[in-house]
Amino acid sequence: MSSMRLLAFLLVIFCSSLSHATTYITLCYEDKNIPPFFLGSGFEVPNHRPGATIEILRGLESKVKNVRFNFVRKPWQRCLNEIQKNKVDAVVASYRSERSSFLNFPKNAQGDVDESLAISMLGTCLVGQEGLGQDVANKNYPISLAVPRGYAVLHALKHELYRVIQTDSQDDAFQLVLKGLVDGALGLCQVYSEQVSGFPYSDSLEPVFPPIDISYGYLALSKEFLQQSPDVAQLLWQELGGMPLHEYYLDYVNNPVNHEIPKY
Repeated sequence: MSSMRLLAFLLVIFCSSLSHATTYITLCYEDKNIPPFFLGSGFEVPNHRPGATIEILRGLESKVKNVRFNFVRKPWQRCLNEIQKNKVDAVVASYRSERSSFLNFPKNAQGDVDESLAISMLGTCLVGQEGLGQDVANKNYPISLAVPRGYAVLHALKHELYRVIQTDSQDDAFQLVLKGLVDGALGLCQVYSEQVSGFPYSDSLEPVFPPIDISYGYLALSKEFLQQSPDVAQLLWQELGGMPLHEYYLDYVNNPVNHEIPKY
């Protein structure tokens, strides 16, 4: 074989291997039990029923060939710190303008965040014991709320209406409600257009409609990942836009799984 033909043959082999190269994406998510998004606590990623968001991303792997997610669990603020330093490639997060300095969100032709490519569209309601709805209707403010630290929905709360007590976890927040120490907490009450009771202790607590916040969650990528793999990023976002995402969340709401929550 001539040197030129050998070079051409090797180039074809090299290009072929590139086209089949696997892109590994390290995604960091919360180490707390937050149904229906993430189930279980600590560093472990459950193999069975890990949460709707993780199942969606595993389904995404089957749609986008040669992409594999590596899931790691850490406190939420550490996830944000590590993606800012490009130590991890992705998180699932709501859009906030201050996050755009270190996170990439799917954009439309006008350069705006594309809500049609979100991984979730969920409504959050006040959740409490019987009588909370009447207090809201009668405008008996301020209402005391227990809310986990770092949650984006905190920005939707009007400070003159709510007295916020921040907790370490969602379960801690609901325990304060059950013990009567605060008036309410925040819980999932709407999946896309369907009203649900997708929060802990829904047999004892009830949501107050309408939602105080409708939030969109996105597969948000690091600056370095988008720079190195722009085609993969766009393909991931586009495929998410075509998946029946609401079915995953409704499945977890309608068929809850109780993972043991470790005590620290």
